[in-house]
Amino acid sequence: MYDKVKLWIPRIGATPDISLLLNNVKEQTDLNTGEVCIFGSIGNLKVCCYMGGYSIIGSLAKYLYGGNNIYSLDRHSTAEAIEKLSDTIHVDLKEAKVTGLEFGTQFVMRKPPDEYFKKLGDMPKLLRYHFEVGTLYYKSKGKMHPKTFCFYDKKADAAAKGMALPVGFDEANLLRYEMRLNGRLPQQLGVPEVIASTLSNREFYRMLVKKWQACYFSISKQKQVKTNIMSEIKTVSDAFDVLMARLISQSDQSQIVGFLEELKDAKVFDDRKNYSRLKKKILEVANKASVSISDEDIKELDDEIKNAGAYV
Repeated sequence: MYDKVKLWIPRIGATPDISLLLNNVKEQTDLNTGEVCIFGSIGNLKVCCYMGGYSIIGSLAKYLYGGNNIYSLDRHSTAEAIEKLSDTIHVDLKEAKVTGLEFGTQFVMRKPPDEYFKKLGDMPKLLRYHFEVGTLYYKSKGKMHPKTFCFYDKKADAAAKGMALPVGFDEANLLRYEMRLNGRLPQQLGVPEVIASTLSNREFYRMLVKKWQACYFSISKQKQVKTNIMSEIKTVSDAFDVLMARLISQSDQSQIVGFLEELKDAKVFDDRKNYSRLKKKILEVANKASVSISDEDIKELDDEIKNAGAYV
């Protein structure tokens, strides 16, 4: 399920001059240090040549499959892509340092992707950003984002990038979920090192699948109100809970997040813990066992995420 990767190859000994193999070559000089950087491309991959080494960034799936990344790479096809690139640049990339990677895949869904995104709530320790229809991000505050989880409409993304879809996908609803890791990968993943050959290691690949799944299942999910709930209402309190659960289930999760942010911006509560208490109260009402059941759309997405890790 690999897609985009960032590789670093140090210049050691007789490392070939990769700049001679690049297309669309340009040169840039750092006015402060005087260092000259040559950059260009090999297929869809961006290559930057520095005094200390080479940076290669891009989708290995597109590189292997001729410009299309609808089909993500498993550990075997990833090894194939690394070998192909090694042959092209005449450098064995097995020891190349991996400084960033995207791990995920897309699913053919019953409904347009945004119908699922609006039912996904918060993820622990990360902020939820629903910028526009067809995209949903979970990432930390600030400029540096070592860990980002992204959901988006893959068909819309392909159209925006001018990428042709394989036959049979023209009318499909393609929902993609990916985990993006950037910088300090050994520390983030708890492993001694992450090099190109690590990507095809079975245990490493299996660990990424489990992490990708676990982070998805840590997201709070919208539920549905039971269809036969009226027969279970006995008190005013019961009726109130049903109404609140129904209103919450009909709301985009972005509205709830937005309301909480409004409260914070207006500094409504002196005690900041009250924002968390309110959020917890909303979730308790929405997920009350006597009122709610699993949402069918969420169940469909849950099943896809589970099945994606069935054979690794």
